[in-house]
Amino acid sequence: MALPIASIPVLTGEVAQRFEAEAQATYQRYLNRTEEEKKAQAEIMKKKFAELHEMLAKAHWGNE
Repeated sequence: MALPIASIPVLTGEVAQRFEAEAQATYQRYLNRTEEEKKAQAEIMKKKFAELHEMLAKAHWGNE
């Protein structure tokens, strides 16, 4: 039996413009990060990947 196709929300008008402006601002902040911010984000990423590897090890996934 086929599943019904869910509707896809579409932003229009002022909401779409505000979303685009916020996305562009976020991207510019990302591009203009300081070295300290880059290092802090790299440390967070390293920690999160360690947590992920620990979870996968507990689930017996990967590196078997």
